[in-house]
Amino acid sequence: MVILKPHGGVGSLRELFQSMKIFHQDCWLNLKSSIMRGLENYGYNCNINSVVQCLYATRKVRDYILQLHENDYHASGTVTGRLKCLIYEMTKDSHSPCDMSFLIGSLGSHCRVSFDFQEDSALAFKCILGAIVDEGGEPANAIGHLWDVVKEERVRCLGCNTAESTRSVINTIPVLMQDNFPDELQEYIRKYSDNTLAICNDYYCTTCHIRTQCEITSKVLSLPPAVCMTIARVINIGRSTTAHIVKTEKRFTFPETLDLKYMKGGAEPPSVDDALYELYAVIAHRGTQYCGHYTAYVQCHDKWYLADDSLVKLCSWEDVKTTYEAGSLNGVAYMLMYCKQITLH
Repeated sequence: MVILKPHGGVGSLRELFQSMKIFHQDCWLNLKSSIMRGLENYGYNCNINSVVQCLYATRKVRDYILQLHENDYHASGTVTGRLKCLIYEMTKDSHSPCDMSFLIGSLGSHCRVSFDFQEDSALAFKCILGAIVDEGGEPANAIGHLWDVVKEERVRCLGCNTAESTRSVINTIPVLMQDNFPDELQEYIRKYSDNTLAICNDYYCTTCHIRTQCEITSKVLSLPPAVCMTIARVINIGRSTTAHIVKTEKRFTFPETLDLKYMKGGAEPPSVDDALYELYAVIAHRGTQYCGHYTAYVQCHDKWYLADDSLVKLCSWEDVKTTYEAGSLNGVAYMLMYCKQITLH
């Protein structure tokens, strides 16, 4: 705590304001809530609630939020400002759920998306990060880019050997669910990481000026502090002329510690420590591909919690594992969030 010693002079006045600022920040930093706060559900925002609980469980998000200047964001009702106020409220010891209406209103206005009905939680995640980046400034940008994965795609014509490379940034990594794919995340990453190879038979080469075969490879150039993976449980089992969209609830397991060294390209693989990630959040979904309910399992203060809107309770890793497949009252795992061991959440 900063002790204020009143004495005269202009310099002392500056010191007083600086001391008040430091005192405010110290109080905020030291708010270690002994419980997890629930979030109000107005009938349609369980997807946003689950994402916000995951953001709160991300320590770097909390750290960056504390650095935001309130005057820059709060007055204009930005998504960043509303998120800052909400996370601040979530740090307080209280058994009452936090009000989500202001954040939802700002998010809907910024993204031009109506949240009057349930949207996909992955869309809510992208909308929140996108809004933070759009509103700009540091350290808001650091929050918006915390999950960014930099990829490179290379297309090589098999006729003239001409190659073109493009780079892109994604903040979620899709995990495909197919019958011939592994049903365990570590094995999936090892066999079907982003160091992929594909052959396309209908590629128009601007050098050959004909349609020919090409080789397509993609690889991850850099791994971020946090990684978000979405399990693609909505699939099309219809024929080529008729779509039949269903949600699969087949068993898919994931570990507490994940090694992502297989994903990063280049001659030199990353060190073991640099590629090890720890699971700290899982968003689960129960219901069909058209409607249902989202819940979040988050690890905070070294304990696992189940966050189901306004209801939050302690749980265990064994409870989290029930989301591997259908049968759990809280549904099957849909989004997984991992954080580098060297920068634990």
